[in-house]
Amino acid sequence: MNEVSSSSSDVKPQAMLILSRALSASRPSLIAFLVAKGAELSGGVADPISFCNILFVGNLCAALTVGMWFGFRQIINDLKTLQPKVLIGLLINGLLATVLATLIFIGLQYTTVTNAVLLGRLGPVLFALLGALLLGRKIQRLEWFGFSLIAVGVVAIALKTSMFQINRGDLLILLSTIVFAISSLVNKLMVAKVAPLSSVVFSRNLLSSVIFFFIAMRLFGPDHFGHAFSGRLWIIMSVYSLIVIVFAQFLWYGSVGNLDSTTIGRLTVLSPIFGITYAFVLNGERPSGIQVGTLIIIIIGVLIASFGSQKKKEPTTEIMMSGPENAASAP
Repeated sequence: MNEVSSSSSDVKPQAMLILSRALSASRPSLIAFLVAKGAELSGGVADPISFCNILFVGNLCAALTVGMWFGFRQIINDLKTLQPKVLIGLLINGLLATVLATLIFIGLQYTTVTNAVLLGRLGPVLFALLGALLLGRKIQRLEWFGFSLIAVGVVAIALKTSMFQINRGDLLILLSTIVFAISSLVNKLMVAKVAPLSSVVFSRNLLSSVIFFFIAMRLFGPDHFGHAFSGRLWIIMSVYSLIVIVFAQFLWYGSVGNLDSTTIGRLTVLSPIFGITYAFVLNGERPSGIQVGTLIIIIIGVLIASFGSQKKKEPTTEIMMSGPENAASAP
């Protein structure tokens, strides 16, 4: 974390945090846009975008960028100095990141981006509750109230938009929030404050890219990777991997170390607002009344939870906000 903070000392942490949320929130919409417009942008290639090739390319580019920025030799040397427990944590973190990204990508094929953005807000809440349970931190009344509002909003959007029957896409997004919570907890207990940021981001993205590579080879063959860069797709893929994935991660980690949890809580409420805006602009999804109402409830819930922890020495909401992105922006 210090690596990024020292190189970004001239940039206001709050601006960095807002920009990181703006970039991360575009991921679901960009993925849905690539899937919907892939054949057109690729110049006629049928089904050029699949969950394995877009996630392989995105994670590989992220790993290579981190390696070139910090130095592959330095990262390898850092990994060699880590204890076995930390290395196991990095391995588990990478595997869970792969599962998380897959669930979200497939879920987006069966539900709207707007729903995915709103449902994904349950992930940080589960992370906070699970962390409080295992780490023995007491949750204040206001935090409980805030978490309850978020949960009510998520349940309402899941049931109301599908006539009180959760569809496949919403179910996969909800499952991804559980994976997100577990992954974030593993990161906090086994990796955070021990492994350098460069090693964490590099290993996570490299491991995910290797897994997606073998999945793509098995399902589609080697030619499938070239489809992701055919026609004009390479422009969007480059933006997605280098800016949306890599730059957003470093902005996030570089800002949260210089901000208190209450400020982080206030600013991260912008994530679903950004996400729904992108869904409207890129995917043509006009939010319904129930979706707007849910968004307002979730924002109020996050604000109440963050203010409820303001006087605590080790706030539970800090656990909630310490993940680099919510579940619906994980790819």
